[in-house]
Amino acid sequence: MALVQLYTRYNRVWIPDEEHVWKSAEILRDFHDGDDRLQLLLEDGTEYTVDSSPTKLPPLRNPDILVGENDLTALSYLHEPAVLHNLRVRFLEFRIIYTYCGIILVALNPYKQLSIYGDAIIHAYSGQNMGDMDPHIFAVAEEAYKQMARNQRNQSIIISGESGAGKTVSARYAMRYFAVVSKSGSKTQVEDKVLASNPITEAIGNAKTTRNDNSSRFGKFTEISFDSRYRIIGANMRTYLLEKSRVVFQAYNERNYHIFYQMCACADLPQFKALQLMSAEEFHYTGMGCDIFIEGVDDRKSMEETQRTFSLLGLNEDFQSDVFKVLAAILHMGNVEIKSCGDDRSSISPSDTHLLIVCDLLGVRADKLVQWLCNRRLVLVAEKVVKPLHKDRAVNSRDALAKRIYAYLFDCIINRINRALQVPGKQHAFIGVLDIYGFETFDINSFEQFCINYANEKLQQQFNLHVFKLEQEEYMKEDIPWTLIDFYDNQPAIDLIEAKMGILDLLNEECLFPQGTDQSWLQKLYNYLGSKPLFERPKLSNETFVIQHFADKVEYHCKDFLEKNRDALYEELVEVMRDSQFPFLAKFFQEEEQKALNIRGIKVKAARPGVKPANKQLRTSVGDKFCSSLSLLMATLNATTPHYVRCIKPNDEKLPFEYDSRRVVQQLRACGVLETIRISAQSYPSRWTYSEFYNRYNVLMTNQEAGFNDKMQTCKNVLQRLIQDSNQYKFGRTKIFLRAGQVAFLEKLRLDQLRTACITIQKHVRGWSQRKKYLRMRNAAITLQQYIRGKKTIRKAVSAANLKQAWAAVLIQRYWRGFRIWKVYETKMTTLQSEIDRVIIEKQNMEKTFEASSKEQKEKYDQAKLNLLEEKEIQKRLSKIAEHNLDIQRQDHEKELRSLKEEIRRLKEERVGLQMKLDEDDRVETDLRDQVTQLTKHVKVIPELRRDLSNLQNQKNTVDRKMKQQSEEARASLNEISKLLAGSIVEEDVLLRLTANTSEKTYEAEDLLAAFDCLEKATRTLESHRKEQKAIYETQVEGFKMKVDYLQNENNSLQNLFTEKSSIAETIRQEVCRLSSENSVIPELKGQISELQRQSKDYEALIEKQNKDLAENAEEIKSVLQKKIEEESSKRRHFEEQAEVLEEDKKDLQGKIKDLQEDSDHLSRQLQMERDAKIRLRLEVTQLSSDNIEFEEQLDQKDRLIKRLENQIRLETAHKDEKTSSSASPKGYLGMLEYKKEDQSKLIQNLILDLKPNGVAVNMIPVLPAYILFMCVRHADYMNDEEKLMSLMNAIISNVKRFTMTHQNDLVSLSFWLCNMYQLLNCLKQYSGDEEFSKQSTPRQVKNCLQNFDLSDHRQVVSDLAICIYHQFITTMENALATAIVPAMLEHESLQGIFNTKPTGFRKHSSKNNDDTEMCTVSFIIERLSRFHTIMSHHSMDANLIKQVVKQLLFYIGATTVNHLLLSKNMCSCSRGMQIRCNISYLEEWLQEKELLSSIDTLQPLTQAAWLLQVSKTTDDDAKAIVEKCTELNMVQIVKILNSYTPIDGYEKRVASSFVRKVQSLRQDHDGSAQLMMDVRYRFPVTFPFYLSPQALELLKVPNSLHLEFLNMI
Repeated sequence: MALVQLYTRYNRVWIPDEEHVWKSAEILRDFHDGDDRLQLLLEDGTEYTVDSSPTKLPPLRNPDILVGENDLTALSYLHEPAVLHNLRVRFLEFRIIYTYCGIILVALNPYKQLSIYGDAIIHAYSGQNMGDMDPHIFAVAEEAYKQMARNQRNQSIIISGESGAGKTVSARYAMRYFAVVSKSGSKTQVEDKVLASNPITEAIGNAKTTRNDNSSRFGKFTEISFDSRYRIIGANMRTYLLEKSRVVFQAYNERNYHIFYQMCACADLPQFKALQLMSAEEFHYTGMGCDIFIEGVDDRKSMEETQRTFSLLGLNEDFQSDVFKVLAAILHMGNVEIKSCGDDRSSISPSDTHLLIVCDLLGVRADKLVQWLCNRRLVLVAEKVVKPLHKDRAVNSRDALAKRIYAYLFDCIINRINRALQVPGKQHAFIGVLDIYGFETFDINSFEQFCINYANEKLQQQFNLHVFKLEQEEYMKEDIPWTLIDFYDNQPAIDLIEAKMGILDLLNEECLFPQGTDQSWLQKLYNYLGSKPLFERPKLSNETFVIQHFADKVEYHCKDFLEKNRDALYEELVEVMRDSQFPFLAKFFQEEEQKALNIRGIKVKAARPGVKPANKQLRTSVGDKFCSSLSLLMATLNATTPHYVRCIKPNDEKLPFEYDSRRVVQQLRACGVLETIRISAQSYPSRWTYSEFYNRYNVLMTNQEAGFNDKMQTCKNVLQRLIQDSNQYKFGRTKIFLRAGQVAFLEKLRLDQLRTACITIQKHVRGWSQRKKYLRMRNAAITLQQYIRGKKTIRKAVSAANLKQAWAAVLIQRYWRGFRIWKVYETKMTTLQSEIDRVIIEKQNMEKTFEASSKEQKEKYDQAKLNLLEEKEIQKRLSKIAEHNLDIQRQDHEKELRSLKEEIRRLKEERVGLQMKLDEDDRVETDLRDQVTQLTKHVKVIPELRRDLSNLQNQKNTVDRKMKQQSEEARASLNEISKLLAGSIVEEDVLLRLTANTSEKTYEAEDLLAAFDCLEKATRTLESHRKEQKAIYETQVEGFKMKVDYLQNENNSLQNLFTEKSSIAETIRQEVCRLSSENSVIPELKGQISELQRQSKDYEALIEKQNKDLAENAEEIKSVLQKKIEEESSKRRHFEEQAEVLEEDKKDLQGKIKDLQEDSDHLSRQLQMERDAKIRLRLEVTQLSSDNIEFEEQLDQKDRLIKRLENQIRLETAHKDEKTSSSASPKGYLGMLEYKKEDQSKLIQNLILDLKPNGVAVNMIPVLPAYILFMCVRHADYMNDEEKLMSLMNAIISNVKRFTMTHQNDLVSLSFWLCNMYQLLNCLKQYSGDEEFSKQSTPRQVKNCLQNFDLSDHRQVVSDLAICIYHQFITTMENALATAIVPAMLEHESLQGIFNTKPTGFRKHSSKNNDDTEMCTVSFIIERLSRFHTIMSHHSMDANLIKQVVKQLLFYIGATTVNHLLLSKNMCSCSRGMQIRCNISYLEEWLQEKELLSSIDTLQPLTQAAWLLQVSKTTDDDAKAIVEKCTELNMVQIVKILNSYTPIDGYEKRVASSFVRKVQSLRQDHDGSAQLMMDVRYRFPVTFPFYLSPQALELLKVPNSLHLEFLNMI
């Protein structure tokens, strides 16, 4: 069909408009061939006539259904106004900033922070095809990452646009995406370093301009390296054409580079005080723009971020200090005042403050710098002449030096960043991110704009060739004949610039001449290039030239072209900088030999032959450098697969979501978007797969065509029938190619067909309704007629004769009926009387019989009553006898229990007595040591003290002998008790005898001590205590000696240090005097001398302070020790009083005085060898404290022993009761498994590491390993073997963890061990003995409780391990479902016939697999869920835990589906909502079948989203219903769905923006999250509720298949 036939009434077109570029109009009358006018109606109601021929008709407007498409190539009419309108609708109405245009991503700067860049968004785009979700910079980054991994080819992302369009932000987000999705997991933090490079490069390379507050003033190509596993291993940056002129000049309302203002904002900080910085307004280089602040930016905080990123990249503080020095010197250099001296001379004052600061910071000589800033040296044939410079030339020289230093510093920082980003490892592939300036045109365009536009010409050429190549590949893949497409080739413009005798060549040539000027160069351009078609000479100006670029004509001013290309800096100034004492700066100016650029990979043919440089100056011109770097960049890009991002600036005022059509269309023309549209429109822009075409246009098929099974042939037949011109379409292997306008024609036919069908349906429905109404009225009329006719008939039939006859008939009937009833009554009365007589006779006979039988029964009852009374008396006597026997037995048991309690009480008293004895012993020991101290200090009273000490020692020896004797007696008694307890039955009289004997022997405190010490074998410990005490005492004394020596050495070293510092200070003073005498003209040395003197004084003060501190510490130690001595003396006096009380008991110990005297002499000799008695006392106190701790530990052990004895007594009592009740009952298993310690590794290996979850043994009892392990734990507890128990528990936990980590993707293994760890946790709780876990346990299970150890800590560890296994189990199931959720829940047509696919763009077709593969359905998800449920049920997982697992999986399904729905505008339609609700119903049926319907609540967000897509969205009531219903969706998600709602057919309407605002106003009071995406990684807290296991441990048997023969049942 010809395009002209679409110009029919009611269709709309675009006409040019000065304000909005294009405006819409509606066709009032059909246009036919031969018409020369087109009648239109504008939107404001005015009529408009267009003089048009069929070849010059205005462009048609796309149907409303296609407006707002994600891909511009999906539009039926591809032209400039369609693109402009689609971007406007998406930007203003939908608030969407990204749009595809074929292979280009168009990004409009919103000038507002959007919440579409979080990690949740990144994970949502990760792994997705590019056309499946809404356009995004993350989608482009994912496509590049995926193609790199799939095609094994390097990739590049080319981001371009005007200043302020958002290039830097887009590049930053692209790199952030790679950093997140390709986490290396290494300790180098490469990803963080790559991202950290952005703040630094922005600080030194970005500045505020009139168009952008953060404009990049250089081009940057960041090469992100990946290893063979596609993880980031490093990065490298290349920069292009830094705007050096900004360092020394800024236009009004602009700023210099950010780093200068950050430093000035931090001038008061200590690290910047030496730089002598001032406010940015006071520096010439930063105050020129008269605007030093940026709204919303804190330069001080920005400097903190810059320093933090410097440190993160490993650039140390010394390097940062050097950088800040150079930057501060540049600022001060701008403030160096150059004065004019006469006509051609200039001068700088030697005392200029800023000059001195510059020389100090840069380490250069002030006289040399002043000399060569105001003069230059000319080399003549025979001599060298120094020529003074004019003030302007001197200022230019100063500015040139500042620019050169900043350029070198910029390159140095970039190189250091590149070194920091290099990580050891081989690069396997890379993705390059090019952030480069877009096409620029200003009122005044200079050398920078010329280079920028030259670079864009090269990039546009590469872009055109790539688009052309993709089109050719698509045609060849589909076997469609290739026809050459005419596209704009900008090679002539490139030749004009870079060819021989081109603009750059002539510029370099002119730079060779010392007297060359901009005007002479411009004249050469006029002469040589005046005839070129793309070069123009303005008629009204002799200082400009015009180049016709691919985007627009640009007029360049030739002023300063030569100066900027030369980038000249006098050699004398270079020598001054090279001789700098500042190595960091001197290195910048050292000459390096040029290295040939070895470009590897694809070689790009130059547009012009290489010109051999004539001299050094030409070789280093800026233009030549830029050409070389640009050639290298193009070679790199040509060796990669490019991806394009075009950033658009929607308005110049930086207003959020404001759209200026004129500015946008200007940029669209400049960035190649419209060229892509034009190339696509010339061929076959609309491309459909056969299945999509079939689903969309099946309404246009005839019955015969619809009956064919071959969809491809059916589509061909339909298209050939509908469109007669075969040139308007082509049939490929998998797609149908349509020319522009043909989709609109097919859509028109489809709508006409649907409209006809709708009319037919309406006709039949209306006829049916009217007929139903007619029949209802007819029936009502018939009913009325019936009643009226009956009434008339009755009136006609009523008369007097008829009434008399009727009355007579009624009277006759009444009497006749009465007679008949009387006759029947008489007959029945006779029969009834005879029956009554017969019944009376029978009653009399029965009464007689009853009287006889009642007498007989009464006699029998009396006899039975007597018998029962006798039996009752007998039973009472027997019960009394039984109760008496039970009382006797209970009294016996109570006596036994009282005796055992008395025994326990005595043991406790023994423990108390032991403690008292230990305390008394400690006091005695202390008293002895105090007496020895007094012996040392007071020699005169030594004999008396020795006698006292001998008496005390004799007393102690006596006590020791008594303790030994009673310990032997107690040991014998305890051995007898142990033998009796080990036996099966303890006779009562034996027990009483032992109790009596024990009480007699332990009545005294010494006896209690001996008996209790016998239990723990403490006698040997008490005997060896003094020897160990002496050894420890000696060791500690030696340690304290070492500490004293160390402090003395420290003091000596400090004194030596003070001496050295003093000598150094004296040397410095002498050196200063000598230097002062030799060279008094250098004032800086005085400052250094004073600084050194100040440092010397500081050192002296520091040493004095340290000496004072040492003296104070010594005094404090002395005072503390003195207090200790006084306290010990008071204690000694107290113990002396007690010793007098015990003096009467010591008379029998006089025989042992000599032995104690010898010990005392030995101890005195040792004490005399000590140097410091104070240290000994302190050590003694410490030792005694440690002894007390040991005794406390011994008491704790004895407490545990008491508890164990109590348990044994309780067990013996229980055994005794059992044997008393059933002495003949057989001995059964105890529910414990015994194994040897060396068999523990075999147990773990066979039961954990080598066990197969699907084995026969575990199939019978899935949690059998948990029971076996717990039975082993019980045996270790029963044997009171703590080491064995701890070793087993640790081995179980570590090996289960290791097994689950190695099988982390095995669902069966994870489910199996999750159930077993859960069961083991329950066993540890149930048999812990805690009352809360054993309430419902059987008596046997209570007896099986753990007796000796508390495993509550291990319960927590087992619980944590179970939680880890649970999370891994969930993650594995989620991974199994991840790829099927979106196809099954969103894309699959579970309700056949309601989907109508819309036209899709290039991205959708290129991303999808064209083969008709079977899609995942909701049945697939249900099948997976059923499999998971079967695995869990097979392992006997607790029902509560299964519910938690299913709840988590349903949340993951719902969250993933909702996130994809929010990021897929094409999915937001009414029919899609119906499909989602149908799929949810299938899940509900499955949950109901499995009795898990309570978990459906986690699907509420998805259910509400589906309902929101289906519900009406027009009235206020609809808005209220949405707010009330959608409680699980936040406001951001609701608005996103409403704005993304896309009608499939023309009968639906988009959601009005006023309705969206109404919903927002109703929901504004509701608090909720503002996050767009749901967190798919969220985990509900898991709980492991305790349940009582009915399994009896003693009945379990270990199967032979487990190979655990070494386990023995106890």
